[in-house]
Amino acid sequence: MGFLNPQALGGSFAVQTARPLEWLFLVGAFVLLGAGILFLRSQGKRSYARGIEAVAQEIDSGAERTTEVAAWASTAVLTGIWALLVAFIGFVWDVGWHADAGRDRELFTVPHMMILIGLGGIAAAALISIWSATRNKANTGWRLGRWHLPYSSVPLFAIGAGALLGFPLDAVWHAAYGIDVTMWSPTHLLMIGGASLSPLPMWLMLSEAGAPKTGRGRLLWASMAGVVLVGLSTFQLEFDMGIPQWQAFYHPLLIACATGIGLVAARTAIGKGGALMAAVSFLTLRGLMAVLVGGVLGRSLPHFPLYLGGALCVEAAFLLLRNRSVVWQALLSGVLLSTVGLATEWAWTHLWFPYPWQASLLPFAWMFVAIALLSAVVGLAAGSVLSSRAAPIRAPIVAICLVGIFGLLLLHAGSRQADPGKVTLRTTTVGKPFLLVNRDNVPTLSRDVALTLTVDPPDATANSDWFEALAWQGGPPVRHFRLVQTGPGEYRALGIIPTGGNWKSLVVLNRGDVVEGVPLAFPADPAYGLVSIQPPDSRTADFQPSSKFLMREFKGTVVLPAIIISVLFALIVFAWVTSTALAFRAVGRKLGPPPSSRRRGARAAAPATATG
Repeated sequence: MGFLNPQALGGSFAVQTARPLEWLFLVGAFVLLGAGILFLRSQGKRSYARGIEAVAQEIDSGAERTTEVAAWASTAVLTGIWALLVAFIGFVWDVGWHADAGRDRELFTVPHMMILIGLGGIAAAALISIWSATRNKANTGWRLGRWHLPYSSVPLFAIGAGALLGFPLDAVWHAAYGIDVTMWSPTHLLMIGGASLSPLPMWLMLSEAGAPKTGRGRLLWASMAGVVLVGLSTFQLEFDMGIPQWQAFYHPLLIACATGIGLVAARTAIGKGGALMAAVSFLTLRGLMAVLVGGVLGRSLPHFPLYLGGALCVEAAFLLLRNRSVVWQALLSGVLLSTVGLATEWAWTHLWFPYPWQASLLPFAWMFVAIALLSAVVGLAAGSVLSSRAAPIRAPIVAICLVGIFGLLLLHAGSRQADPGKVTLRTTTVGKPFLLVNRDNVPTLSRDVALTLTVDPPDATANSDWFEALAWQGGPPVRHFRLVQTGPGEYRALGIIPTGGNWKSLVVLNRGDVVEGVPLAFPADPAYGLVSIQPPDSRTADFQPSSKFLMREFKGTVVLPAIIISVLFALIVFAWVTSTALAFRAVGRKLGPPPSSRRRGARAAAPATATG
């Protein structure tokens, strides 16, 4: 459970806000921010101005001296990195909490506050860049009266402000529909998407400011490749935590998209070794996060993809076609990422993930290839601009690729279903039952059970992505129990399944768009009028969509809030993508050579900010 367990903190595991020492994480975040500000000010030249202007000038001077990057960009990016760190810790912590213990008693928990402060810090970083660029009369960006708006600060502000809006919208959503413990609701995606996409304009900001080729400025600039890759990978966290509510093929689909954009952009921008550098940075950051959440905080361990195989694929593609245009290099990268790269992830899931990939994913391989190719083109365009060159691909083609990516991600989003079929569950108690107090301080009978089951028809589980028993929200960790076939349609669970207290347990079957389940045991929930489901001596039930049980507290009684919030979500995401694309295009035109100086199909020159 880690040293920050409930007993050490003097609180109940069921009530998140009763663990007072956890607030030290929030205090520590502001201590880190304050120490950074004091350090930058100490490194700057003394200003003879007065008040806030003097402080701002000294911080600007210190940031430029420390990072070797213009103050309007370096102060904003350093603030943004701090904000991302705070938001990401809060986000992974919060997902782990919900997986282990269920819903929160209050809105302003420590993880929620960290998410809120982090998202606010992203928007603040954009405003800092605008304020500094205006004060220092930076020769870049758009003009709005006397204000200088760096190109990259506009999408950064749009992303931060849109993500912040997700917080009150989330409260409205839950008030209307109850608790939906899924990452992929519109309001959750606003907050997650904001933190996930913000590293791109931050990296662009350093390029717009002319990050140097060597020294600390280059180190800061190149390190953003790993941060971008971490951001693009956060959408996979339901699979990382082992309670996915969506089809299994979304896992490799999201990995192909993240590596296509992130690794190709890194290799294009940084040069030789750039993709490997990004992958190693990603593994370092995610490894530290796993230690913090799974070890120090004692939550379920967050898994993460490997990406090293994908990085080697991208490096090989650029090496093999080094005498061809970067477009061909990117396309070959997409092909290798969606085949060899995903094959390495396939092996990694069997070593590390609770849900290893199966051969049943192969019919969806065309989607993996398609999204990797489209993402590689987007990554090439972004990486070219980040390396101070005009993109070798016209903007309409990049726009078409972005539309194609969204189309592939949405293609099966509404296709989850349950097949006709029945399951007969049989349990026997193992050990002695005992009383356990649940989150409502009600004593419940807790008992561990052994599970056997019969499926009708017997071939209902054929070619499944996974078929198992799952137990969660009774305390860390989330538990998975493999179902071993003992005869035609007959299965036995490996392991003893806990029931009682807050434990929820479910038999789940995923096969393509079939995402179904049968409940084993669920606690009563007076707040939502839900009665308990006890582990049966013998019970026969129909397969139903597993989301019905994974989001048991969700209620869909009214339609209007969902329509309004979904429309706002679509508009905000459109504003994010459009503003980011326009900023990249503007910076590319500002930093890159004019189109007339580039021969069609010519091999691109070495990145302006790279040594490789």
